[in-house]
Amino acid sequence: MTSGKHVADANEPDHSEADAVALAEEAEAEAAAAEALAKAARARARAARLRRAALGSPVAPATQSRLGGYLDRLPMTAIGITALVVLIVAFAGLTVLMTKQHQDNTARQERTAAFVAGAKQCVIYMTSMDFNNAKADVQRVIDSSTGDFKTDYQQRAPDLATVVAQSKVVSEGTVNAAALESIEANTAQVLVSATSRITNSPPGKQEPPRAWRMRVTVVEDGGQYKMSKVEFVP
Repeated sequence: MTSGKHVADANEPDHSEADAVALAEEAEAEAAAAEALAKAARARARAARLRRAALGSPVAPATQSRLGGYLDRLPMTAIGITALVVLIVAFAGLTVLMTKQHQDNTARQERTAAFVAGAKQCVIYMTSMDFNNAKADVQRVIDSSTGDFKTDYQQRAPDLATVVAQSKVVSEGTVNAAALESIEANTAQVLVSATSRITNSPPGKQEPPRAWRMRVTVVEDGGQYKMSKVEFVP
């Protein structure tokens, strides 16, 4: 007598086992695809670093090393790939910011150096005179000045050249130190410490060195840095 219940045949395939195998294979395939995408992303990141290095990008070696370390440790999942992309973008933005800051600092330093150099040169012209070249030395000061200072100096230039020539004055100026005090647009104030050594009539008579402390206003005028005002400070 046969029971009404179905008895499983030993040769009948186990569908639940087959489904499990299929799901495992599908998961493995998806993991492999994610791994391939992650490898491609890492390859692009490394290629970008190599291009920046070849072009002289200012990214510091330590920053590059940290980026590489992060890439190697990221989990290769969909979330990991998203994090990888975000990280690459963040480091790219940091590189741009660092480059701009470096360029701004370099431009600021060069501009400061130009104003200070202009002030030093003008002070040397003012404190260096030779009676053998009195007119040329006075004209040199006029050419290196602008504004009210130039106007005033030009008015006194003939008398000054005459006094230097008649007294047989030889003055040698030296700048001891100079520093930027302030800067705004195309004008800067520079503090200058200088010394002048003077010899005059009778020939060979040496006077004690004279120390000067000045605040020189320097104006950028057509690519040249000229003094427009000189104040003596304690």
